Amino acid sequence: MPATILRPLGWLACLLILALMAQGIYSPRGVLLDFANFYDAGQKARLGEFAALYDPHALIGGKEPYGNMTFFSAPLTSYLYAPMASLSPPVATILFKTLGTLAQGLGLVLLYRHARKLAGVSAQDRACFFGLFAGAALLFQPFWVIYAVGGQTTPFVFLALVLAYLAYLDGKFVVVALLMSFVVVIKPAFVPAAILLFFVSSASFRITAILCGVAVGAVSVWLFGLVLHQEFLARVLEETRYAAPPWMNSNPLTWIEPLFLPPEAYSANTLLPDAARRIVGGLRILAAVGLIWGMVQQRGSGIAVKAARHSVFVTALALIVVISPVVWSHYLVVLFIPLSVLIALRRHLSWWSWAAIVAAVVAALGQNLILLQRLVRIVVMDSTPKILALSVMKSLPALLIIGVLLLAQRSIGRALHDPAWRGL
Repeated sequence: MPATILRPLGWLACLLILALMAQGIYSPRGVLLDFANFYDAGQKARLGEFAALYDPHALIGGKEPYGNMTFFSAPLTSYLYAPMASLSPPVATILFKTLGTLAQGLGLVLLYRHARKLAGVSAQDRACFFGLFAGAALLFQPFWVIYAVGGQTTPFVFLALVLAYLAYLDGKFVVVALLMSFVVVIKPAFVPAAILLFFVSSASFRITAILCGVAVGAVSVWLFGLVLHQEFLARVLEETRYAAPPWMNSNPLTWIEPLFLPPEAYSANTLLPDAARRIVGGLRILAAVGLIWGMVQQRGSGIAVKAARHSVFVTALALIVVISPVVWSHYLVVLFIPLSVLIALRRHLSWWSWAAIVAAVVAALGQNLILLQRLVRIVVMDSTPKILALSVMKSLPALLIIGVLLLAQRSIGRALHDPAWRGL
């Protein structure tokens, strides 16, 4: 598609994104979901009621909680939400979503400015990339799920990951370690990325990461004691043992679970069958090994230093999605970092890998929470074929992107050898 068409379409996408942000900020939708979770955690921190931090039904200050969702972050993070909890819920949710919107928007701008340098030197190349990037961001629903749940912390994590990615390319490993420490404390499910970076990065990264971990852990245990941390770990492990409704899980392998569970299993806390856990666990390990093997091959192929660092960081992000048993749709924003670079370097991609990327962006429309809620109401999830179809729809974006990273090694290798990497 020529630049004369893509450029105006890009500006139209930007206008629609701004309109979507404005509408999402002021919409009261989802305030009893994720927002209520953070709001209640902040209330408990403000009142010092930490013993009930992981009890979603406990009274707070003698009153009913605003919502009834389980808190899954480290105890120390509850203090981050205390200032917000001092406000009324309507004001707090607008503030929360506004700050999240600014963080997410800044992350997208920084990512665009970086990837644009890889898109080519001509004005036409840059115009085409602008249109494709803006259109992909608009269609990529994981960015906009935050407005359907009253606000989320993922936008702040996305900004931290973009900053960490750019700092990693520049070799600022201490900065990266600090940013990744923040990411893991806010989202413990993102720890696979930090682990890979720990083992393949410099000594300065490892030393900083260890110091951050020890300092945060010591302060947290000193403030809250061991019992509360044991309860936190128990909650996190519990989430991995039970079958999550597949229409709520965007893990690329979530479509396998309905093959082993009857439809009624999703109406109650049901342990995953051993066979399902073994098969899914084995496939996760194979995918992780494949991603790491591809990264090793790419780093040893004589590519530029920044291209090699890009390969490492992208592999770390992909491991989050592959290894985490439950991947909420907004977690998929981490995949937009490699996605944007692949769009910029699409001239090196095979036809099928580019088709898979386009399909992944289009399939991301199925991550829209409002659409999913309506589908579940209209199409009653009372049979395996229905559940399987919806779980495939949820898995598809991550499955396609991870599939490209695993199988399009030749195309990705050509992209990483592009001279533009040496000019960054």
